[in-house]
Amino acid sequence: MSSTITYPSAVVPGPPPIHLEMPEGWIQVWAPDTLIAIRDDAQGAEHFLANVVVRFYQRMAPFGADEIAGELAEHTAQHQEGELGAMKSQEVNGREWLGADLAFVDPQAGTVAQVHWFTAQQRNDVIDVIQVTGSYAGSRREPDYAIIDRVVDSIRVNP
Repeated sequence: MSSTITYPSAVVPGPPPIHLEMPEGWIQVWAPDTLIAIRDDAQGAEHFLANVVVRFYQRMAPFGADEIAGELAEHTAQHQEGELGAMKSQEVNGREWLGADLAFVDPQAGTVAQVHWFTAQQRNDVIDVIQVTGSYAGSRREPDYAIIDRVVDSIRVNP
């Protein structure tokens, strides 16, 4: 007799439910390998449009600050004039998030800055990782970083 296997399952759980508040004037868009992607809907803007994406992936333990720093350093090194800031942490709605700011030069967009935040939870032998990345034009740090920060502060995982 055969058994039916489903996904998600207790052995291979799927992504947790995630809610966030989308700023006024932004829209939800599709982006590959993301659970959520939103961006500024400024039509005809002459600058890189700020955006936030939420990704989900799974890792085997351990996965913490050292692994996050390594992944961000690798990501930064793949870009022209990449610079990685110091690791930082914050609590958002009862969850610990670790992350860092980084910047690089994009041939079309110019200087792009990003803030990356990671939170993880272990289920069985697998660690569920949620990564939130906010991107904005380096020249628009003041207005766009504040908006991205509000989006991050609104995130609810397993609401």
